[in-house]
This record gives sequence, structure tokens and C-alpha cells, in this order.
Amino acid sequence: MRNRRNKGMALVMVLGVLAVTLLLVVHVMTVCEIISRDAYASTKRTELRYQAESGADHAFWMHLVDRKLFPSRKLGVDDDSRLGDSDFEPWIADRRGHELFDANCQAYIDTIERTIRPDKPDTFKQNINVDDTEALEIVEDFLDVLGDYTDTDSLTKLAGKEEDDYAQEGLRSMPRNGALQFAEELFWLDGWTEVVSGEVTMIPPKGKTIAESSKPSFFSASPTEIQRALDLSDSEVDEVIRAREEWIRSGTLLSDSLDSALFINIQGAFSFQESDYACFVVSSATQEGEIRILYKAVREVNLSKNTIFADSAREAFSIWRRTVW
Repeated sequence: MRNRRNKGMALVMVLGVLAVTLLLVVHVMTVCEIISRDAYASTKRTELRYQAESGADHAFWMHLVDRKLFPSRKLGVDDDSRLGDSDFEPWIADRRGHELFDANCQAYIDTIERTIRPDKPDTFKQNINVDDTEALEIVEDFLDVLGDYTDTDSLTKLAGKEEDDYAQEGLRSMPRNGALQFAEELFWLDGWTEVVSGEVTMIPPKGKTIAESSKPSFFSASPTEIQRALDLSDSEVDEVIRAREEWIRSGTLLSDSLDSALFINIQGAFSFQESDYACFVVSSATQEGEIRILYKAVREVNLSKNTIFADSAREAFSIWRRTVW
């Protein structure tokens, strides 16, 4: 009986050791598979970033060629007028897509100017009706917060916040007490969600400036900005956005998609002139689409200006900003 019991215990121990060994093997295999997938993803992301950077450079040079061939930089015009002079594909800042290298790498060019300029507080009120007192009051309160964030004194404005207020919230490094360095600093401030309805104009790097425009660009304006500027109903602004998407997707003229009176109002409120600053946006993905990189490069594009160069010898073009997602 004792020998049988010992044999049974030995069998149980052997089975236990085998089970633990099997678990360890499975664990090692799982870890190896995870490491292999991480290495694959890291390698692919690096390859895609190089491809996206190459695509952005390609788009930059094609845009410069386009500006050289076609001095008129009017956006939203019929491409047939261009085809009379050249069959060169339009590389203009109207967000129309371009396929690069393969179908998984696409680029478009956008303007960097937006309705709101963080370094110009008056632009926060630009598209607000003067009779909309509630909206104006919200903006004024936000401008108090922004003013206290950027001014050098310790006096608190009516709706503003100073160092003690931020300290109570655990934000001891705020306020800046100086000029904004990045446009994204707006998103640290109370009330920005009620004031900023779309993207904002970036703050240029030191030594660079962005020329002021009397009108915001139509192709970069958000639906809310369009609605406020033209006092449109929800259905009307949806119609405008669909017409803009039709232009971007297939080159359908806005004048063909919109009521003539509405189109005239749009032309009066927004700019259709291409600026001297552009954002080159490239999306690059793997064949299966499981990994994607979005790369943005902001550059000046007017070759007649010395500020387009990064050096005094005029040998290298400057890049104002690069972001990767």
C-alpha cells in the first residue's frame, strides 16, 4: 500500500512539474511573440515616418513648381484654365488629396491661417455678431484669463486668474507671464472650449512673422466659423460643407454646387487667395492599414522672400514646425 501511495505521489509531482514547465514555455512563447510584434510595429512606424517625411518634401517641391508655373494663386477655380497652359497636376493649398508612391500614402496641402490668432486677442471676436451679447461676454471673460496668463503684473482681471489661483489648482508653473510661445497653450486656460470652435493659427518661430489677412481662408474655416460669419442655419452650413468636400474630392466648382447668392456671400466673407505659408499633411499606412503615421510640416512657400530660407547663405529651406502622430 505504501509503495502504491508513493508511486501516486510521484506521478502527481511529475504531472505538476510538467504543467509548470508547460506554463513557462507558453509564457516564453507569448513574450517572444509580443516582442516580435513590437519590433515589427516599431520597424514599420520608422519606415512609414521616413515615407511620410519624403512625401511632405515631395509635396513641398511640387507646390513650389506649381507656384512657379501658375503665378495666380486663386483657390477654387476651374482646373480647365490651368490645363490650357499645362497638364501639371494642381498642387495648391485647398486640401485636395494626392496619391504618393502607392495608394497607402496620400498628401494634401492646407493653409496655416485660421480665424483665431492666439497672439491677436481681437480675432477671438471676429466672427461673433455684435448683437450676441452672451457670446461676447464669454469671449471677454476668456480674454481676461488670457490677459492674466500673458501679462507681467500680478493684478487679477475681472474674470482672470493669477498665480495664487493656479497654485490652488496645483498648477504652480502657471501663468506664463509673457507672450505665448505655442498656440496650444490656449488649451490650458479656462473657458477655451466655449471660445475656440476650430483650429487656431500657429505662433511662428522666433524671427518669423505671419502676414495678417483681412479674411479667413474658406478652405480651412471650421463649420462653426462659417455659420457665424454668414449667419447660416444648420442645414445651410451643411450644404456649404458638402460643396467644399465635393471640390476637395472631385474638383466640382462651388458655384455649381451652391446657390449663387450664397456663393457671393461666401466670397465676401472668406478669402480664396492662397497665402505664403502652407502645411503639408501626409498620411502613410501599411498595406493592411493596421499601422498609420500622420505627418505635418509647416513651411513658408514664397521663393521671393528671404525668410523662406533657414540660413543666410540661402542654401536650406526652413521648416517652421513638424508634428507626427
